[in-house]
Amino acid sequence: MAEAEAEKKSIVNPKYRDKYKEQDWLGAWIAKQATTTKEVTKTVPDGDGTKTVKTTVPAGIDTDVLFSIAQANGLDVAKYESQKDSHGFAGRFRMTVRNMLQKVAKQRHGLYDSKGKFVVADAEWLKVKGAAEAPTHKKTGEKIPAPKTEAKAA
Repeated sequence: MAEAEAEKKSIVNPKYRDKYKEQDWLGAWIAKQATTTKEVTKTVPDGDGTKTVKTTVPAGIDTDVLFSIAQANGLDVAKYESQKDSHGFAGRFRMTVRNMLQKVAKQRHGLYDSKGKFVVADAEWLKVKGAAEAPTHKKTGEKIPAPKTEAKAA
């Protein structure tokens, strides 16, 4: 019953829901930084009876952390500030920022985290996403000029 209720609340179309269950490097990296957690008490089987244990579970998305990650990577997300309190904002904003960060990560071969530390992207992820062998942009975002090829003498 709880699973059916969760499906009703989700804005993700059921045909896409399973496609995005497994996270790639970027999704896991964002989740590690921007997922809030809460402590819950669960009853679990213990030999002959049951016991109560406390565990930590994901509770949502910290949009302030997403804003700081986006700004650290030079993304213009100021226009989304006014939407912070709207229904479903956290999920939509996470998706939007993720899509914007993917492009930046492919160009720079990494991203700045919310604390300003540059994190190198996973090589396999870059390969799957079709990134160039070498970064096309500096860590700060400036484009790296392509090497000039000399014309062959005729």
